[in-house]
Amino acid sequence: MGQGESLGGEGGGEVGAQPFQTGRGNGWFTLSLLLTLATGVAVSAAVLLTGDLLWLLSGANQGILPLVREYGFWVVLTWPCAMLSLHLGNAIRNDGAPGYVLFAVVAGGCLNIVGDWLLVFPFKVGTGMAGAGIATAAGCLLQTALLVGYLFRARCGLRLLPPRAWPRGGAGRICAVGFSAGLPNAATAAVAALVNGQAMRHGGVAALSVFGLMMTLVALYQQLFNGVAQALQPIVSPNFGAGRRARVKRTFWVAARTAAALGGALTALSLLFPIGTVRVFTHPTPEILAVAPGIVRGLALAFLPMALAILASGYLQALMRTGLSVGLALMRSLALSLALLLILPPLVGLTGVWLAITATEWLTLGAAVLALLALWGKETAARR
Repeated sequence: MGQGESLGGEGGGEVGAQPFQTGRGNGWFTLSLLLTLATGVAVSAAVLLTGDLLWLLSGANQGILPLVREYGFWVVLTWPCAMLSLHLGNAIRNDGAPGYVLFAVVAGGCLNIVGDWLLVFPFKVGTGMAGAGIATAAGCLLQTALLVGYLFRARCGLRLLPPRAWPRGGAGRICAVGFSAGLPNAATAAVAALVNGQAMRHGGVAALSVFGLMMTLVALYQQLFNGVAQALQPIVSPNFGAGRRARVKRTFWVAARTAAALGGALTALSLLFPIGTVRVFTHPTPEILAVAPGIVRGLALAFLPMALAILASGYLQALMRTGLSVGLALMRSLALSLALLLILPPLVGLTGVWLAITATEWLTLGAAVLALLALWGKETAARR
């Protein structure tokens, strides 16, 4: 790059810096915030009103259902806060304060960890599961409170505006653009429920325990990969709108190398230390130790393609290629994963459960590469 040039802008200013400093930007922010909060309240209320239905669909049996119920109540109760936290985190990063978001996330996580120990062991709240649920809820509430507090800081460019300042038809556009980004997270619940059921059916409680903790890791890693994609979007979108195609492509390759390094490192960690990965979360029984290496290593092969496929979907979304982005998200989070989870386990048993998840990620990555090559080919032909 030449002097005075950056990924965010060139010449005398930055493209896309401080996007919320205008009334129009804050109108979009306010509307999207309210949509997020309404969605969180509706989903949380629906789960609480249906009683044990979600837990039974997720693979719980009558033996562990009381424990699941104790923990799950507190987690579901704070889902609106969790969704609000995700929304505010993205907005605050784009407002130029990623460090504040990191502080809020770390503070909430630390409270969760300390609360787990205090409420499960010294105080022994309930059977321990209720204490763990309260600790998780408290960490979520603290993180959300800190992020909401940012809105009252003097340097904050985010403002809540009345309905007259909201964009016309904005709700539909927000839902359309955000669908591909949100679908993988929403579909994780459906996939996890099917994974739990197939694991219990083909491997018993030991396999269910390993898959349960590994799907938690998958959800965590997915958020890390989403973070790379979300960091890409505020740079790509304004530069694409300004016609700076070379900078858009260069930014993509920087993000691709970052995603590949992150996915490769997490893959290597689980491949090299499968038992260690399990011990971080639980005190494994001999039955768990017998099935853990195959499951952990099998799922580890999905991390690298997952990182790159999520990045490709986010990149296409930033270019307003909504159809392609939604198609990849649907393929990865619903169509392929659910189909393979129904087909492979009856054919090859427990191996088919992790094989379905890993194959889904590699097939989605293949489709993403083809979509990007076709897009870049059209751009090259248009410039001739």
